[in-house]
Amino acid sequence: MPQEQSGDRADTIVNIQEVVVKAFRSEKRLLDTPGAIGIIPNRQLLREPAFTLAPSVNKIAGVWMQSGSINTNRLTIRGIGTRSPYGSNKIRAYYGDIPLTNGVGETTLEDLDLEQIADIEIIKGPSSGFYGAGLGGVLLFNPDLPTKDQFAQQISVGSFQTIKYTGKLAVAGPNTGHSLVYNRIHSDGYRENNATNRHNLTWTSAFTRNQTRIDLLAAFIKMDAYIPSSIDLKTFRETPEKAAANWAAAKGYEDYRKAFGGISVQQTFGKNWLAKLSTFGQTNRNNELRPFNILQEKNHYLGLRSVVEKKYIAGKTTSRLIVGNEFFTENYRWQTLQNNNRTAGNLLTDNEEFRSYNNVFILADLNFRQRVQLSASLNWNQTSYRYNDHFRSNGDQGGKQAFDPVISPRLAANWKTTEKISLFAVVSHGFSPPTLEETLMPGGLRNTAIEPETGWNMELGAKGSVARSLFFEVSAYYMNVKNLLVARRTADDEYMGINAGQTKHPGVEIKLDYRVIARPEWSSFFRINTSLTRYRFARLVDNGNDYSGNKLTGTPASVTNWMLETTHARGFFVNLHFQTVGRMPMRDDNTLFTDAYQLANLAAGYEKSFNRLSVAFSSGVQNLFDRHYASMILINATAAGNQTPRYYYPGLPRNYKTLLSLKYSF
Repeated sequence: MPQEQSGDRADTIVNIQEVVVKAFRSEKRLLDTPGAIGIIPNRQLLREPAFTLAPSVNKIAGVWMQSGSINTNRLTIRGIGTRSPYGSNKIRAYYGDIPLTNGVGETTLEDLDLEQIADIEIIKGPSSGFYGAGLGGVLLFNPDLPTKDQFAQQISVGSFQTIKYTGKLAVAGPNTGHSLVYNRIHSDGYRENNATNRHNLTWTSAFTRNQTRIDLLAAFIKMDAYIPSSIDLKTFRETPEKAAANWAAAKGYEDYRKAFGGISVQQTFGKNWLAKLSTFGQTNRNNELRPFNILQEKNHYLGLRSVVEKKYIAGKTTSRLIVGNEFFTENYRWQTLQNNNRTAGNLLTDNEEFRSYNNVFILADLNFRQRVQLSASLNWNQTSYRYNDHFRSNGDQGGKQAFDPVISPRLAANWKTTEKISLFAVVSHGFSPPTLEETLMPGGLRNTAIEPETGWNMELGAKGSVARSLFFEVSAYYMNVKNLLVARRTADDEYMGINAGQTKHPGVEIKLDYRVIARPEWSSFFRINTSLTRYRFARLVDNGNDYSGNKLTGTPASVTNWMLETTHARGFFVNLHFQTVGRMPMRDDNTLFTDAYQLANLAAGYEKSFNRLSVAFSSGVQNLFDRHYASMILINATAAGNQTPRYYYPGLPRNYKTLLSLKYSF
């Protein structure tokens, strides 16, 4: 895949055979990696005519991110995670070596500062053996480490009074690199009660001496965001800019302060030994004002990750063995209080959770004559919760929940049929434990019989290049998920989980990159990717209703992306993107679907270096033809009394973004 390399030259293009993948600590070329891995380079993130991660992620086949607003997103991979009501679940994420996923599998992706990310690698399907065994897959956010002394400023302005500022100071030496990045975004939002303010401060450092490397990371996020929530069909069609009436009347919002960081020490030894020890932690305080109550949360977690690696070299055959462990413990305290005219009233609930898991993993690789790659791994997980009920007006509902250990294997192979074409196959197992809230029944009683979701993924694929102009990647997969967790709504802010069925996830992903123009001054690529799926409930019985055979809720049957990207040696670029999204079922009974829609995005800009100074200017428009569509839905929405269910988060109408970036190297 011709891929743009993170760096200062806009026309830097590298061949697919040179793109290096860091997943599984392999440091292998993408062509040699057994599995389907999507890559989003930093330059693509910054050139998007958008202020969120969703447009970049949605260009990866098999990956789908719905966005209700800057602070409300749901990421799914191959149909996994669709049943999470308001966030991303069943998919793990790491920032360097630091997990961004909490103890119950939830990840807040909207917190991240995209300017500090070198690239994103997306492993599709269970990645048992190195990153736990998340059912959907893994997102790896690789921090951008400085290579030169530099001061950079960037400002972006856009529709809905949106303005984003980034300042970065980087200092680099022969064996060190440090960067400090401040980022602030403000937006009034498209809808009522939709204003957002977010501040990010991120510091990274790296030290190398002899055979020792030390990496440091610290980040602070301050988010204040109003919540417009979902709306009903009539409002969605006629006045989509309106907020839900109860959220607008209450002026509902969330504000939180979050800090996370970690330190990693890597030591290499003689005879190809390597050891790495990472410790990490996070603290978060959140306050959410809702029409029905006020939620106050505090949580912090600590963890330790250790890896020992040994490489063996015998002629043209190389192999390696990795043994590791990731231990995680989290304390989560939450209370709900009466909402008395936007002030906290009497205490309604007072709860505390202690979550912990331990992953022990082993991975073995064999590279035979640079043509055959074999990878086998195993992950052992033990997850447990302890629940303390501090509000005992209805008795003490506290207790423990420990799940049986889960063993998840992964076996993958890659065969280079020629120097430019590879075939790969993967069989892997994954699981997702229920959240502690899903183990609680109405009244606070615990469902001790609830079990984790588990699934097997099988995949065949091919990737390579033809005649130096065309890169292709095709993969066909089938995932079978058992003990499907269904979140049954019992009140405005209460859900209970049940194991209600089984789903089947067959799909095909196709990616084509064709070099249209290959001249010294011009470079142009036409890129296509598509996801074709037939996700179904193999068995689903909920409240006496049998939905077996129905389409899986909350995921489109097809998504296609068509992209034309052109770059000139003088620094000009033009990117055109056209996306089609199929219908999505919104209810398990398949009686209600979203409309299919198409979106067009356009971006153009200019980048130029003048000795020590680099200048970049770009402008773009999203939803060029002003289509009306739902950018996020709430599946199986219910309503009280005579109200109508609120399924819809409206997508943005035609909107604009302009960016100016200045970088000075000293």
